[in-house]
Amino acid sequence: MKHARPHPSSALPSARRRPALRSLASQALIAAWIVAGLPGCGHALPPPPPGPASAPAATDSRQAWEQLRAEIGEARCSEPAQCRTVAVGHKACGGPSGYLAWSSAHNGDGARVQALAERHRELSRQEVLRSGQLSNCAMVTDPGAQCQAGRCVLQAAPRTGSPGLQ
Repeated sequence: MKHARPHPSSALPSARRRPALRSLASQALIAAWIVAGLPGCGHALPPPPPGPASAPAATDSRQAWEQLRAEIGEARCSEPAQCRTVAVGHKACGGPSGYLAWSSAHNGDGARVQALAERHRELSRQEVLRSGQLSNCAMVTDPGAQCQAGRCVLQAAPRTGSPGLQ
Protein backbone atom coordinates (compact mmCIF):
# COMPACT_ATOMS: atom_id res chain seq x y z
CA MET A 1 0.00 0.00 0.00
CA LYS A 2 1.40 3.37 -1.00
CA HIS A 3 1.35 6.23 1.43
CA ALA A 4 0.32 9.68 0.27
CA ARG A 5 3.15 12.13 0.21
CA PRO A 6 2.88 14.89 2.82
CA HIS A 7 2.28 18.44 1.64
CA PRO A 8 5.59 20.33 1.17
CA SER A 9 4.59 22.93 3.76
CA SER A 10 4.31 20.23 6.44
CA ALA A 11 8.09 19.90 6.35
CA LEU A 12 8.43 23.50 7.49
CA PRO A 13 8.59 24.28 11.18
CA SER A 14 5.17 25.27 12.48
CA ALA A 15 6.44 28.78 13.29
CA ARG A 16 7.09 29.37 9.58
CA ARG A 17 3.60 28.17 8.59
CA ARG A 18 1.78 30.40 11.08
CA PRO A 19 2.35 33.78 9.31
CA ALA A 20 0.67 32.39 6.20
CA LEU A 21 -2.25 31.17 8.31
CA ARG A 22 -2.46 34.52 10.08
CA SER A 23 -2.35 36.28 6.72
CA LEU A 24 -5.12 34.04 5.41
CA ALA A 25 -7.16 34.61 8.57
CA SER A 26 -6.62 38.38 8.25
CA GLN A 27 -7.75 38.32 4.63
CA ALA A 28 -10.84 36.30 5.58
CA LEU A 29 -11.66 38.75 8.36
CA ILE A 30 -11.28 41.72 6.02
CA ALA A 31 -13.42 40.02 3.36
CA ALA A 32 -16.13 39.28 5.95
CA TRP A 33 -16.02 42.89 7.11
CA ILE A 34 -16.41 44.13 3.54
CA VAL A 35 -19.26 41.70 2.79
CA ALA A 36 -21.03 42.72 6.01
CA GLY A 37 -20.78 46.31 4.82
CA LEU A 38 -18.47 49.04 5.93
CA PRO A 39 -20.13 51.56 8.27
CA GLY A 40 -21.70 54.29 6.19
CA CYS A 41 -20.68 52.62 2.94
CA GLY A 42 -23.72 50.49 2.26
CA HIS A 43 -25.48 53.14 0.21
CA ALA A 44 -26.10 53.04 -3.48
CA LEU A 45 -24.21 55.10 -6.01
CA PRO A 46 -25.28 58.73 -5.69
CA PRO A 47 -27.21 60.12 -8.63
CA PRO A 48 -25.19 62.12 -11.12
CA PRO A 49 -25.09 65.82 -10.29
CA PRO A 50 -27.17 68.16 -12.41
CA GLY A 51 -25.15 69.70 -15.18
CA PRO A 52 -24.95 70.34 -18.86
CA ALA A 53 -26.73 67.75 -20.99
CA SER A 54 -23.50 67.25 -22.95
CA ALA A 55 -21.74 65.79 -19.89
CA PRO A 56 -22.90 62.18 -19.39
CA ALA A 57 -22.72 60.73 -15.88
CA ALA A 58 -19.35 59.24 -15.00
CA THR A 59 -19.28 55.45 -14.85
CA ASP A 60 -15.78 55.07 -13.39
CA SER A 61 -13.59 57.10 -11.05
CA ARG A 62 -11.37 58.33 -13.90
CA GLN A 63 -14.32 59.90 -15.69
CA ALA A 64 -15.62 61.33 -12.41
CA TRP A 65 -12.16 62.79 -11.72
CA GLU A 66 -12.07 64.46 -15.13
CA GLN A 67 -15.55 65.94 -14.62
CA LEU A 68 -14.61 67.20 -11.16
CA ARG A 69 -11.35 68.77 -12.40
CA ALA A 70 -13.23 70.41 -15.29
CA GLU A 71 -15.83 71.82 -12.89
CA ILE A 72 -13.16 73.25 -10.57
CA GLY A 73 -11.23 74.70 -13.49
CA GLU A 74 -8.35 76.99 -12.57
CA ALA A 75 -9.84 77.79 -9.14
CA ARG A 76 -9.21 81.52 -9.55
CA CYS A 77 -9.41 83.66 -6.42
CA SER A 78 -8.84 87.23 -5.29
CA GLU A 79 -8.93 86.57 -1.54
CA PRO A 80 -8.29 83.62 0.81
CA ALA A 81 -11.94 83.36 1.91
CA GLN A 82 -12.86 82.17 -1.60
CA CYS A 83 -10.74 79.03 -1.30
CA ARG A 84 -12.21 75.73 -0.11
CA THR A 85 -11.29 72.04 -0.17
CA VAL A 86 -13.19 68.92 -1.11
CA ALA A 87 -12.36 65.30 -0.23
CA VAL A 88 -11.69 62.99 -3.19
CA GLY A 89 -11.06 59.29 -3.75
CA HIS A 90 -11.35 56.45 -1.28
CA LYS A 91 -8.73 54.54 0.69
CA ALA A 92 -9.25 50.82 1.25
CA CYS A 93 -9.47 51.34 5.03
CA GLY A 94 -11.98 54.16 4.57
CA GLY A 95 -11.79 57.89 4.23
CA PRO A 96 -10.66 60.07 1.35
CA SER A 97 -7.40 59.50 -0.51
CA GLY A 98 -6.81 63.23 -0.89
CA TYR A 99 -8.23 66.71 -1.31
CA LEU A 100 -8.63 69.28 -4.07
CA ALA A 101 -8.76 73.04 -3.73
CA TRP A 102 -11.64 74.90 -5.39
CA SER A 103 -12.86 78.49 -5.53
CA SER A 104 -16.22 79.87 -4.45
CA ALA A 105 -15.57 82.77 -6.85
CA HIS A 106 -15.90 80.32 -9.75
CA ASN A 107 -18.04 77.55 -8.22
CA GLY A 108 -20.45 79.52 -6.03
CA ASP A 109 -21.69 77.51 -3.04
CA GLY A 110 -19.91 74.42 -4.38
CA ALA A 111 -23.00 72.21 -4.62
CA ARG A 112 -21.93 70.80 -7.99
CA VAL A 113 -18.30 70.39 -6.83
CA GLN A 114 -19.52 68.51 -3.75
CA ALA A 115 -21.85 66.29 -5.81
CA LEU A 116 -19.12 65.43 -8.33
CA ALA A 117 -16.64 64.73 -5.50
CA GLU A 118 -19.19 62.46 -3.78
CA ARG A 119 -19.69 60.55 -7.03
CA HIS A 120 -15.91 60.23 -7.45
CA ARG A 121 -15.54 58.96 -3.85
CA GLU A 122 -18.31 56.37 -4.32
CA LEU A 123 -16.98 55.13 -7.67
CA SER A 124 -13.49 54.93 -6.14
CA ARG A 125 -14.87 52.98 -3.16
CA GLN A 126 -16.56 50.49 -5.49
CA GLU A 127 -13.35 50.06 -7.52
CA VAL A 128 -11.32 49.47 -4.33
CA LEU A 129 -13.81 46.82 -3.16
CA ARG A 130 -13.85 45.08 -6.56
CA SER A 131 -10.07 45.03 -6.90
CA GLY A 132 -9.24 44.08 -3.33
CA GLN A 133 -6.80 46.99 -3.23
CA LEU A 134 -4.99 47.50 0.06
CA SER A 135 -4.03 50.75 1.75
CA ASN A 136 -1.58 52.01 4.34
CA CYS A 137 -4.66 53.04 6.37
CA ALA A 138 -3.07 56.38 7.23
CA MET A 139 -5.68 59.07 7.78
CA VAL A 140 -5.47 61.84 5.19
CA THR A 141 -6.34 65.14 6.85
CA ASP A 142 -7.77 68.17 5.12
CA PRO A 143 -4.83 70.52 4.52
CA GLY A 144 -7.04 73.55 3.89
CA ALA A 145 -6.69 75.87 0.92
CA GLN A 146 -5.21 79.29 0.36
CA CYS A 147 -5.22 81.90 -2.38
CA GLN A 148 -1.76 82.00 -3.91
CA ALA A 149 -0.93 83.99 -7.05
CA GLY A 150 -4.64 84.27 -7.86
CA ARG A 151 -5.38 80.53 -7.62
CA CYS A 152 -6.71 78.37 -4.80
CA VAL A 153 -4.10 75.78 -3.83
CA LEU A 154 -3.82 73.25 -1.04
CA GLN A 155 -1.81 74.45 1.93
CA ALA A 156 1.43 72.64 2.58
CA ALA A 157 1.13 70.03 5.31
CA PRO A 158 3.06 71.01 8.43
CA ARG A 159 6.19 68.94 8.96
CA THR A 160 6.12 67.18 12.30
CA GLY A 161 7.92 64.26 13.83
CA SER A 162 10.84 62.41 12.33
CA PRO A 163 11.68 62.97 8.65
CA GLY A 164 10.88 59.35 7.74
CA LEU A 165 7.46 59.33 9.39
CA GLN A 166 5.55 61.72 7.12
